[in-house]
Amino acid sequence: MSHVGRLRDQIVLALGVKLSIFHQYRPNIPSLPRSLLSFQSRLKYGLVSSAGLFRFLKFELHGPLRVPASMQVSTVMPNQYLVLVLVFVGSFSNAATVPFMGLFIIEDLQKSPMMISVYSLVATVLAVAANRFVGHKIDQGWDIRKLLLASILAYLAAMSSLLFVTSYWTLVTMFAACLAIANTAIGTILSFARFYADQSHLDSAKFNSRVRAMMSLAWMVAPALCFALASVYGHMIVFQLAVAIGCVWLLVWNITLKQPFRRTHPAHQDSAAASAAAASNFNFPLWAATVACFFIALGNSLALSSAPLFMIKEAHLPDYAPGLAIAVKCFFEVVVILGTPGLLKKMGARNAMILASMMAVVCYGYLSTITSLTEMSIASAIEGTYFGIFAAVSISFMQSFARGFIGNAMALYTNSMFLSGLVGGSLMGIIASYSDYRTAVLSASLAAVAGIITLVATRRADREAEELPA
Repeated sequence: MSHVGRLRDQIVLALGVKLSIFHQYRPNIPSLPRSLLSFQSRLKYGLVSSAGLFRFLKFELHGPLRVPASMQVSTVMPNQYLVLVLVFVGSFSNAATVPFMGLFIIEDLQKSPMMISVYSLVATVLAVAANRFVGHKIDQGWDIRKLLLASILAYLAAMSSLLFVTSYWTLVTMFAACLAIANTAIGTILSFARFYADQSHLDSAKFNSRVRAMMSLAWMVAPALCFALASVYGHMIVFQLAVAIGCVWLLVWNITLKQPFRRTHPAHQDSAAASAAAASNFNFPLWAATVACFFIALGNSLALSSAPLFMIKEAHLPDYAPGLAIAVKCFFEVVVILGTPGLLKKMGARNAMILASMMAVVCYGYLSTITSLTEMSIASAIEGTYFGIFAAVSISFMQSFARGFIGNAMALYTNSMFLSGLVGGSLMGIIASYSDYRTAVLSASLAAVAGIITLVATRRADREAEELPA
């Protein structure tokens, strides 16, 4: 075979690869170049002269047929342990400030409990909108590496803003806007973990559990550390620490995701997902699962926002008690997530979530009666056990109804967490203004009851999908 013939065969093969990439990302390209298809066909059957072949080579090397870097899919997968470290540091960044904000608004900014509700409303509305946008773009095949970078930079901007101008209006403007972008990291990381597991041929349910365990581990350490430091050095040390953590997060991101990372094909290219979406624009089972997760998380959010103030101001426990309580809770949470996957799998995700909700009712009823650190620790252990069960199965439970749109499902999951924070913070402010923090803690049981009702009432919504992976 001549040199020209060998070159021709190599170009035919290269064009085949290139055209498959163009086809894969067709929604992002105005039109697929038909001339390229025609050229490949004629070249394959020897209908192109040597002069035409070399003219094409010149055009290819300098023209628009090169695949843009933004469309290339990384074939080098990140190390799974580095991925888990990235999840831990990102979750640590979030956990360092979220439980602390209520106390900061009341004691440092000298505002009423109602102002916590205003802040929660602004922050959550912005976060929900940002998460919906990012979840949609993830399903379209946007680069997850860049989306995470935007979240990290926004986090650093949010924490720095309070260090430069410490006021309530800074909190509800600059801080809330930047934090909304930063909080998209949660849904992005959860979507990334699922895509990573699929592309690495890992068990997605087990990897989801490991990811959730890393998140819980971060919540076990960060609040306890921040409350302890705040009691010694003052409350602003929390935001100084947050800036340092954000820098570490940026470093870990750079080490872990060295190349662009996206799902291997956009969701709208998945024929099964497309047909399911066409058959029903409203995915009722997914929304039912979202509502159930919202109610269970609402109980946790209501307790998370009111328990620190209840412990310090009404139960008269030490200033480090809230951090210790969260640490105990998250320890049991991690143990349950990592130690009972087989049991929870046999039980089924829905039954496990019903069990978790029943335990939540008991937990918050008992937590509202505590008067000592020992009783607080017992209540935190129960809370960690129930929330560990919920955390272990809720992500996979949501993904089982995704119909291929994992980014959208994780955006809904994340938004249910944020909305539970909004409603929980607002209810806490209202209840505490008209009653006390103890009543706010006790009210968390009602949210858990609503979760049980939702899970039981929608049991037959999509049984087949529930039994299968997303």
